[in-house]
Amino acid sequence: MPKIEIVGQGEFEVRPGTNVLRFLQQQGYDNKLAASCDGAGMCSTCACRVSSGGGKPNDNELDVLSEDQLEDNWRLTCQIDVQEDVQVIVPGYEPPEALDIEPDLLSQVLNYSAVNLALRAISARRKISSKRLRDLALRASVVVAGEVDGQDFQLLADLFNHIVHTPEVLSDVGRQFDLDEDKLRKLLKAFEDRIPEPEEEILMYPYYLYIVASIGFFLLVGLSAYSLVVDAPLEEPATPSFTPNPEKAPWYFLGIQELLADSPSLGGPFTSVAVGGIIIPGLFVLFMMAMPYLEPKLEFWRKDKSAPPGPRLKDRPVTSFIFFSLMAAFVGLIIIGVYFRGPGWGWVTPWS
Repeated sequence: MPKIEIVGQGEFEVRPGTNVLRFLQQQGYDNKLAASCDGAGMCSTCACRVSSGGGKPNDNELDVLSEDQLEDNWRLTCQIDVQEDVQVIVPGYEPPEALDIEPDLLSQVLNYSAVNLALRAISARRKISSKRLRDLALRASVVVAGEVDGQDFQLLADLFNHIVHTPEVLSDVGRQFDLDEDKLRKLLKAFEDRIPEPEEEILMYPYYLYIVASIGFFLLVGLSAYSLVVDAPLEEPATPSFTPNPEKAPWYFLGIQELLADSPSLGGPFTSVAVGGIIIPGLFVLFMMAMPYLEPKLEFWRKDKSAPPGPRLKDRPVTSFIFFSLMAAFVGLIIIGVYFRGPGWGWVTPWS
């Protein structure tokens, strides 16, 4: 499969025919690519530098982009459908060497920081150690080339943020390496721009698995302790000579039993039993099966309807509302069956 490489950010396998603009928007770069004409090829707000791949510019690109832009490999990403490996530089995410960061200078600053700075006092997302700084100092040329991962750029951004915003450190580093505050701030911005956007994902192992296992363990222990203290609410042993009134199904089937009692008979084969016990539950199951296919249409409010909805609840409010409404209705039927039905399936109150 062809790949799209976002220089300094990552490399992704995509299906042949994938539109570069749509892919970049899905990856979270839409704040840099306004695409004012919505991909019609009539503006230049989705333009990026394409280092390799992408074929030749089409007529729309030749009309919109200047000769200088075309010579510098600028392309309209909305006009590129991937058929081969493509290398893209997104504006605002250029490789750090564009800011003339010298590897030797970076290496010296990192070694100085590893020896002279109070690393524990630095506010960072991950612990900054002298060992990590020396390792990055040895790979300074690779860092400048933008060929390290996002965690390394995050570390560098945290380090230089500390240097820039701590007056005594800023003064010491400035004197030691003849660096003014403006140059250090440019270095900080260079590293911040290299930090990739956070991915929308949940790490199943070990984090999520630990949470689920912990909940299961404490739930099992809690129920076991509760069962030792409180007797189970068992009724009299079953006997053919006595039928309880009302005769209730187990609680997890009470929703269906309540649905059977409330469903109308529509005549013919559509009896209340068929409607409440087969048709309505069947439609509910079919809707759940069809939801992944209906969801792009249900989320009608989205600007880009060609992309799938995001994984968060806030990305799919219509589908979430329908799903939780149906689940609330089903739970409501169970509660009615358990607490509000008495002899003859009549209405009662729990406190009566």
